[in-house]
Amino acid sequence: MKQPFIALAMGAIVSATAQAANYGTDFNLTMLPASGGMAGVGVARPLEPAAALYGNPAALTQFNDATRFSLGATYFDPSLNVEHDGSVTGAAWADDSKASPYVAPAIAVTQPLGEDDVLGFGLTVVSGVGSDFKGAGGPHPGGCSAGGGVFCTSASLDPNAEMLVFGANVGYGHRFSDALSGGVAITLAQGYAQMPLNSDTSSVHAFGVRATLGINYDLGATTVGAYYRSPMSMRYQNLFNNGPSKFSDTTIEQPQEFAIGIANRALMGGRLLIALDVLYKDWSSAEFYKDIYKSQTVIATGAELTTGAAKWRIGYSHVNSPIKKDVGSSIAGNDSFGLNGVSVPLSPPIVQYLQAVDAAVIWLDQVTLGAGYEINKNLRVDSHLGLALNRSEQIGASNVEAKAWQLGAGLTWSF
Repeated sequence: MKQPFIALAMGAIVSATAQAANYGTDFNLTMLPASGGMAGVGVARPLEPAAALYGNPAALTQFNDATRFSLGATYFDPSLNVEHDGSVTGAAWADDSKASPYVAPAIAVTQPLGEDDVLGFGLTVVSGVGSDFKGAGGPHPGGCSAGGGVFCTSASLDPNAEMLVFGANVGYGHRFSDALSGGVAITLAQGYAQMPLNSDTSSVHAFGVRATLGINYDLGATTVGAYYRSPMSMRYQNLFNNGPSKFSDTTIEQPQEFAIGIANRALMGGRLLIALDVLYKDWSSAEFYKDIYKSQTVIATGAELTTGAAKWRIGYSHVNSPIKKDVGSSIAGNDSFGLNGVSVPLSPPIVQYLQAVDAAVIWLDQVTLGAGYEINKNLRVDSHLGLALNRSEQIGASNVEAKAWQLGAGLTWSF
């Protein structure tokens, strides 16, 4: 009888971590208008100002010929289906998440300070999204007594929540020589977490800071780049209830990240760009995530062909599933939760249920297409289409199926 209490109390908390392209809950460059067409590739040679600002800041020096301003957005529509055998909730059920699609904006400005120095400023969504299983499976067969109770819910126990993290970046790139560049970017982030319990909704917010250090080396037709991104810790006050009249603060930490990339323009007279990025997401040491996720290695590759004023792009990325198998009986230091005046403990089967319902970023492959066109010497338009390919995975007592698609576009002005 305790398990349904825990699932209902926790269902919203982890759902903030569900589904964000092929980079766990981080977006990286996948939601940018041009970079999205190459599966988010851009560590060595970014396609647009925002890709340098939110990727490898050393690459800002590649935009030293003009002031640039870019404005765009990407429509993102994830799908999540869960089939649970009832061993945790007390009722078998199967349903789709009812979470609405999202629009992720992207704004960036780069300003040369001479041939060797470039500043950058921008704003975008760096992490987030969620899931919504309110009402999933219909009314709970356990019934709802006149005085209320845990079974006054759906069969799924109504897990639902959302988390969005907006990041304002300030970046600086410096060219040390014709070949070597370095850069740094600071992210000032504002996060919002919504954790409804028993259909009651609330939202709390938190502030976080992180830094990115990058380096680029230009070998002529080939460019090599790398960066390190620090963890970003955000502490949400009174996020959820641990028991009667007791609320706890909870830290959610976006992980540290290592990336290396290579890009080449030797083919077709320099009109064909081929690039490859490898990123390591250290979920295993990130507060909150380490209890439900394992670390990921993302391999992304893409190409861009220039034909006159037009650019044609294609991309592909692959990643290992982040779902942790050997889960414990706590999440972010919390081993019990309060609901209807009762304090109840967590257990591994409950944590697995929460992974399935709310943290199932289980797709492994994403394919993308994109195009760009220079309307004139001062204005370019870019667009992309991306598909995270459908995949299913058994997580504890639940079978999960997930996929996503996205469509983005934007304009870049040069002055």
